Amino acid sequence: MTSPRPARWLLRATLGPEERDDVVANLEELYRARHAARGALAAHVWYWVQAFSFSVRLRAAAPHPSHKHLPTRSKATESVLQVMEDAHYAVRSFRKSPGFTLAAVATLALGFGANTMIYAVVNAVVFQPLPFPNPDRLVWAFTSGQVSLTMQQFAELQPGAAEFAELTAFAGRNYAIAGGDTPDEVTGIGVTTNHFDVFRTQPMLGRGFQTRDGVPGTEPVALISYELWQSHFGGDASVVGQRVSLYTSAAIPMVPGAFTGTQHTVVGVLPPRYRPFGYQAEVFTPLVVDPSDPNFINMGELSVVGRLAPRANADQLKAELVRLSGVIPSLRNSQEQIAQDDVAVLHEALFGNLQPAMFVTLGAVGLVLLIACANVTNLSLARTQARRQELAVRHALGASRARLARQLLTESTVLSGAAAVVGLAAAQILLPTVVNVLPPSITGAQEVRLDGSVLLFCLSALVITGVLSGSVPAMRSTKNPDLKIARAQRGAGANRHVISNGIVVGQIALALVLAYGAGLLVKSFDKLTNVDAGFTTENVMTIRVAPAEQKFRDPEVRRVLYSQILERLRGTPGVQAAGAIHFLPIGDGGPGINYLIDPADSKTRQSTGYRVITPGYLEAMNIPVLQGRAINDGDRTGSDLIGLINATLAQRLWPDGDALGNRLYRTNGAKFFTVVGIVGDVRQSAVGLPSQPEIYLPLSQSEWASAMTIVARTEREVPGMTAQLRAIVRSVDPNLPITRIAAMDAIVSLSLATPRFYSVLFSVFAILALVLGGIGVYGLISFTVSNRTDEIGIRLALGATRGCIIRQELRTGFTMTAAGIGVGLLAAFTVVDLGVGLV
Repeated sequence: MTSPRPARWLLRATLGPEERDDVVANLEELYRARHAARGALAAHVWYWVQAFSFSVRLRAAAPHPSHKHLPTRSKATESVLQVMEDAHYAVRSFRKSPGFTLAAVATLALGFGANTMIYAVVNAVVFQPLPFPNPDRLVWAFTSGQVSLTMQQFAELQPGAAEFAELTAFAGRNYAIAGGDTPDEVTGIGVTTNHFDVFRTQPMLGRGFQTRDGVPGTEPVALISYELWQSHFGGDASVVGQRVSLYTSAAIPMVPGAFTGTQHTVVGVLPPRYRPFGYQAEVFTPLVVDPSDPNFINMGELSVVGRLAPRANADQLKAELVRLSGVIPSLRNSQEQIAQDDVAVLHEALFGNLQPAMFVTLGAVGLVLLIACANVTNLSLARTQARRQELAVRHALGASRARLARQLLTESTVLSGAAAVVGLAAAQILLPTVVNVLPPSITGAQEVRLDGSVLLFCLSALVITGVLSGSVPAMRSTKNPDLKIARAQRGAGANRHVISNGIVVGQIALALVLAYGAGLLVKSFDKLTNVDAGFTTENVMTIRVAPAEQKFRDPEVRRVLYSQILERLRGTPGVQAAGAIHFLPIGDGGPGINYLIDPADSKTRQSTGYRVITPGYLEAMNIPVLQGRAINDGDRTGSDLIGLINATLAQRLWPDGDALGNRLYRTNGAKFFTVVGIVGDVRQSAVGLPSQPEIYLPLSQSEWASAMTIVARTEREVPGMTAQLRAIVRSVDPNLPITRIAAMDAIVSLSLATPRFYSVLFSVFAILALVLGGIGVYGLISFTVSNRTDEIGIRLALGATRGCIIRQELRTGFTMTAAGIGVGLLAAFTVVDLGVGLV
């Protein structure tokens, strides 16, 4: 919490040695008080104002340096004081031209505010290092997400790779913590017990996980986030050591019985904003290494992160993982995918896919500032044209061309400084709103703030903008500062405005580049909204419930619960079909499972995504059965194990078209299920991603019976359907946790939040750019016409009609616009397609 160093240097350079220390010390004390009361930005601005104010007042009060008895100042000090004089003169000059000042400041402030907000987001998401010791040594293995290991595979892989990295694994979890009327659902993560050793981080209260916490039969433990500690436990430090009821509400358990309420001992509280994998998790539990658990072998859901050994690099670790995948039997089937996959630095793995879009967005908003700068340049050219006689007089009185140019550059910099202050203030006010509308895919947005690096960026933009907007007027106005030439050039015609015309053409071209890019994004978004996801979204309502109480321990009890809900829902007027699924397409992602095609050949091992469903689900979602039959009420516990596969998996496993009747087997050789139907492909992960191989299993033959999403399709939009769904669930069990109620349209729309965000953002940039370009054309023509008043009057006196004069000026505007469009289209076709592809 220190004052700006350049401002302190300015004070020390202008203050005398007698008062320097006292003034600086007093200002420092006031700065700290203001910083504590109003924040860093307000304190910085106040300190700069005080520094400039002291310098100007002391300069005005100082005796003339020509007095022989006064000590002479250094050249650096004298230069600073001359700049201060120029700035003071610029302020007085701007007060005499309020219209010009307001227009220029407003135009630049628009660009500064937009650039500051976008850079703040880019800085938080892309540039900030991860808050762990030596974050560049942390790596993410299998970055494509296509390789998800089982606990068995990780347990065999971890010691083999120890020479190159210490590996840790994790899997997403959804938990419910008992308390209040119903359990509160929270996001969690299951991690191997060495997690905190790999990340070199310890809880702020209590302890981390120990090796014994991952041994079967050990008392279950958990760590909670700082945020959950504050919201659910009131920040009570005595929570460490307490036992809380923790339910797995929507995840694959690594230990039998984890679906039911289990008492976990809270052993620690994590530091604030602890997000090792890029998202907020509120509960951490240890993964239990239990070879007797069927999921130990079959359930592939683990992601792998590691800390590189001192002399190892990511390429060496990747080579070792490929080698081990050929040696370890359980990994041989995945060797080809592991060889194609990558090992990347953790920051790159978490945020690397965001970098191209972020940089393109920053470039787009930079174009808006550049167009605003061009507008101010044209305004300044018009203003300096009117001041040519004033500048010529100053030159005649002894001011050099360099001195006049410096004055004009100082004026443009002061103008940019005022605009930057206004833009920063607007950014500070609007930034929380911008953060709230960012799509969930932009991880790290919670850390967006106007910190020192953002202020440094704004200062750099201020200087660059000041130089750009002031250099052309300075060079043009000081080229021939002779008084006679200035008088002769007064009232010169349109041929004197070639530079202004070129600037306007450039503005229009840049605006068109942005408009073209925005149009492509909107077109791409429109295509996404019309993609066939493989299911119906119209008039489909969903409600997700999580039976997390002790009375639902028996899987059959949980099955009966869902049957009762579906039976009552199907009897509701207007409901055409109803069913349930454990991971809803688009909304919930989904797990994968390992199996064998030939029980006697381990080389036929495959891994495929799977869904647990009830009868009526396919009908509710309008997913077609292409061959065979759907799941029905006859598929129950004790009957022959059956399942459905999608068309993609059928084509992969049985390309000759004879999938029906074939069997798949578990990795231990036991029967998994017989294929009785082939269903249409569904885009499970995202609308923009292709369908993946998928298995559908009946709930009645599955041990899964935790959180499920009930899906109901109605004949039309039924008013009050949300309330009816809630009432039906409550009628079956009034204490059953409801964790989500949403229309399927809304869920799909939420999945398109990122392309929608960029489409809207670039459209806003394009509109701003086009408006600024239009203002530029208007401003230039208005200025040239006002400067040619005498000429126009003479032409009218000689017989020219009013229509002829208007047509000539319109022709000038149309010519500039056409030139700008031509240049803009050429630039757009050249570079924009690449940028839009990155977004």
